[in-house]
Amino acid sequence: MSSSRYAELEAFQAILHHGSFTAAASALGVTPGAITRRIGALEASLGVKLLNRTTRRLSLTEPGRHYYAEIAPALAQLEAAAERTRALSTQPQGELRVSLPMNFGRLHVMPHLPDFLQRWPRITVDAQFEDRYVDVIGEGYDLAVRIGALQDSRLVAHRLADTRRILVAAPGYLAARGTPRLPGELVAHDCLHYTLFRDTATWEFHRGRERQRIAVRGPLKSNYGEPLVGAAVRGLGIVQTATFAVAQELADGRLCEILADWSLVPIAIHAVYPDRDYRPRKVDAFLAFLHERLGQAS
Repeated sequence: MSSSRYAELEAFQAILHHGSFTAAASALGVTPGAITRRIGALEASLGVKLLNRTTRRLSLTEPGRHYYAEIAPALAQLEAAAERTRALSTQPQGELRVSLPMNFGRLHVMPHLPDFLQRWPRITVDAQFEDRYVDVIGEGYDLAVRIGALQDSRLVAHRLADTRRILVAAPGYLAARGTPRLPGELVAHDCLHYTLFRDTATWEFHRGRERQRIAVRGPLKSNYGEPLVGAAVRGLGIVQTATFAVAQELADGRLCEILADWSLVPIAIHAVYPDRDYRPRKVDAFLAFLHERLGQAS
């Protein structure tokens, strides 16, 4: 591969990773004009348009999606080879691109990132916060933290911790509607459902050998947990959520735990990364750091 062709592919990937020509130019240390010329040369050599570009939006064309899916593994191999070479004489370094769940990342990862960056000054972090399951390989992530069931068999998964799920409601809601004492009583209540863990609104309860599955209903469901917690605080209903997501609300009394003598299925927290022969040292460093800081998640 010629150096000019590699520069074109590098520019293409940088645009996809950073979302704009300007951001890609900054990341690669070149001018936006240089990025534009490289993409133009790449599109001309292929005879297709790879990117749709407007003043407000940048997106892949269909040929662009197919082309990037083909070249992404090769680019990852080239980067891995460079990492292996650098690792012979240096500490972990380079940009680490990670995907983090919105609430969990904000509460339990972001506060620790300054310590990580101080420990490894040659690593820079591009942290993307979103609750959707990103395509780790196709979107060029080094690692993603995922909560709940895993879906992509192409990825290597490392279990970091488990976190409890609990039921909570506002004191005002419980005063008006009563406090459930048994799981079956939830059918008479407004239940706020988080769809990312389980689309079907059926909540599973365990107590010793007892097992109960309760189909619940309510006025609000979402694939993002924070609005559901906010709705519960405002008295809209009962929400099933991870303990880390409502620690402050429980501490200040805005929410109360109910059915505490019953257990819900815990949520597994994993780090996932591409399944390839070589794992970059920057990923090793971040995995070790996550184990250190998240091992006590609850």
